Amino acid sequence: MTMNVIVRPPIQSELQSEIITPLEARFVAPGEWDRLVTQFRDVLHEQTECFNALRWKPHQLERVAFYRENTLVSAAVVLVMRLPIINTGIAVVKWGPLWRKKQADADANILEETIAELKKIYALERSFFLSFFPRADPEISEIEEEAFRQAGFFQGEQLDSPERYFVNTGIPLDDIRKSLAQKWRYNLKKAEKKDLNARYLNGRAGAQAFMSLYREMMDRKNFHDTSAINTLEELMVAQEPSLRPIVILIDDENGETVASGVVDVAGERAVYLYGATRDQALPLNAGYLMHWELVKRLKAEPDNKWYDLGGADAESRLHQFKRGFVGKSGVIATTPNYYHFAAKWHVRALGQLLYFVRRTKGRFARRLHEMNGGQRN
Repeated sequence: MTMNVIVRPPIQSELQSEIITPLEARFVAPGEWDRLVTQFRDVLHEQTECFNALRWKPHQLERVAFYRENTLVSAAVVLVMRLPIINTGIAVVKWGPLWRKKQADADANILEETIAELKKIYALERSFFLSFFPRADPEISEIEEEAFRQAGFFQGEQLDSPERYFVNTGIPLDDIRKSLAQKWRYNLKKAEKKDLNARYLNGRAGAQAFMSLYREMMDRKNFHDTSAINTLEELMVAQEPSLRPIVILIDDENGETVASGVVDVAGERAVYLYGATRDQALPLNAGYLMHWELVKRLKAEPDNKWYDLGGADAESRLHQFKRGFVGKSGVIATTPNYYHFAAKWHVRALGQLLYFVRRTKGRFARRLHEMNGGQRN
């Protein structure tokens, strides 16, 4: 699936009667960042201050906004990891840059200019190994990958399970339901016949209600949790209301919460962040009702177009659940490989070595946990 993207002629051309003003980079203070990023429809939690400040030390985060003639056009949070003694390190942009502003046409040239400026700042001027972790997206992944290649970045690692599942919330609700796989629609009907109640809970109360169920599930299933779940309570009271996740709870006929989910609704793409269930949720088909209620809630969001369900191991039951929910109108997109650039050969060699060690360590930890009888979250 593709989107309409404007592609202007090159910035400088003899055939042009007008020279486009180059982008101006401005480093932004932490307290100003989240107000700025709410102007973008492609904003995700990995590009917000309220999320990153809870995960990283202040000196590891840099926030760069790009302006043209004092008008904001793009932005990126950059995670900087300096290596001791040697004058280099790694700079990472995850699920960025942000280059599609609300109520504006997507302009691929803005993306290309932004990548070029980040490359200049971090790889050429400061000798960092610059990495982009592109988002899987039904509309822009191919555009972003082409921009990285054109800028001279080389393709790196891929996630072990790169598929992500997208429900198309940009069509009428009846059409979404018709699109569901037959078995998924059947299980939803069964859930709707049960005496289940869906409700939303905001602020710290929402986070605490979810975490109570989540911790119970963790103890029961012995999950190997590598998520950022401990950031949830603070995210629920983020200074910018539009960046606060939503928490849904599904109660049974006795008023006991049997399923709960947390969803990032900051941009045009809602992202399912965390989920938790009790054992009785399965016979009640509570998960089907919960996700369907979330779709109905997202239809009320004026900017929402997609519901990103995240990934799943191909052999898992979760894979079948998500595939059925995506249905005929949704998309299963592949997360692009990482893209890297280094201006010097020894920086490139060092960066590739560090990523190899990181990947090997992560896989070893998962295998060890599985051998001990645990499950992955």
